[in-house]
Amino acid sequence: MHIARFARLILSTLAVWAFLVIPSGAEENRAYLSLSGKNRLPECTANTVQRAVRRSVARAYADYYAGRKIVGIEEITEIAFKVNEVSPLARRHCTGTANMSDGSHQHLHYLIEEHAGFVGVSWNVETCLSELDKWRVYGSHCRTTKPQ
Repeated sequence: MHIARFARLILSTLAVWAFLVIPSGAEENRAYLSLSGKNRLPECTANTVQRAVRRSVARAYADYYAGRKIVGIEEITEIAFKVNEVSPLARRHCTGTANMSDGSHQHLHYLIEEHAGFVGVSWNVETCLSELDKWRVYGSHCRTTKPQ
């Protein structure tokens, strides 16, 4: 009885890993692993990254951004890509202009980090709106999301 459960657990684990490691047709939408040593971070302009940036602001404490949400991102630029420096993990630093739900435009900095997603399986985004970071969560002028 226990052997059958163990076998099912192993097979389901292998199925999940196969899904994550085997490339799919939609390169931008699949999970990113660096088992082969290749960089697998998405570009700053990728739709998945832009959705993650918008979600991170939308999930913030309601009063933090005074209910404002990002409705679009323009002028996206990669300002740095770092790998094998202080950390072996890749980091992509990006900047842009966030069009907010109240009609304002805010300067945006975001960092895409390799293996920073749930249990280290995928990438993660840290987002900072410099003029709206009133508690300095990301340091003065979004310092922690910028290249050092």
